[in-house]
Amino acid sequence: MTDEILGDDTEAAARLIGYGFRPKHTPARDDSYQALIKRYQEDPDFAYLVKRCAAGMGLQVVGVSARSGMVHAALPGSVFETKMDQFARQVRMREHRDTERVLYGITHLAIAALAFPRREDLGDDGYVGRVAASEVTQYVRSVCDLLSERGTAADEEEDPPADAPELDRAWRVYLKRPEVAPTRTGRSGPAATRTIATRALTYLFDRGMLTQQGVDPERAERTYRTTHRYQLQVRELAATRAYEELLSLGVQPPVSDADGLRTLNPDTLYD
Repeated sequence: MTDEILGDDTEAAARLIGYGFRPKHTPARDDSYQALIKRYQEDPDFAYLVKRCAAGMGLQVVGVSARSGMVHAALPGSVFETKMDQFARQVRMREHRDTERVLYGITHLAIAALAFPRREDLGDDGYVGRVAASEVTQYVRSVCDLLSERGTAADEEEDPPADAPELDRAWRVYLKRPEVAPTRTGRSGPAATRTIATRALTYLFDRGMLTQQGVDPERAERTYRTTHRYQLQVRELAATRAYEELLSLGVQPPVSDADGLRTLNPDTLYD
């Protein structure tokens, strides 16, 4: 392989990776994008080059298809990893960031579990999950209620030790928050759990993980539908300590399997 050919292939690999940073730009609207995806799927050498280039940039290729486009995620320590300060600005988190971080974390886990409640749903590429903010808050509160009951049964102290599991520390704060706290403008206040759920859903929508549906007339709230991009992310990148703690509690959303989400070996960068 000549240097010119290698350079062309590397440039093409970088272009495909670049498309992954434009989550709402679909292959159906771009012939060049489609051609790169086809090449990735049909040329193992090119696919390997893409994965190695992505790894060198601190990214993991999650999936590449005509439906989802290029889907990648930042590895820990990557320059592309979303930092807490950046996330705080995006969701307008102004104070108590350590506490809010945990609350937003379990909220995102709840969204994933509700969107794909059964193992076959998560594994079915044609499955589309639906979720709304009220469902998220109810599910998280049910988890917190169970943790509260277990804590009471064990006669635990009001304040958990600093090294307590994340969920154990979170439920105490979550249960003290109102679901809705109307302000003078009629909107729910920033500390309300419904606000946290709504902002988490909006965050995923802005990144092409969810699409917005119309307002449900019965619940008077907007419903979100999952995209294939989000399904790939949940399927491959659900390995967090908090989620493992959630599974260990045996609390599952309705119509769920105990193995609804599988975890990823963090040491595996390529197939």
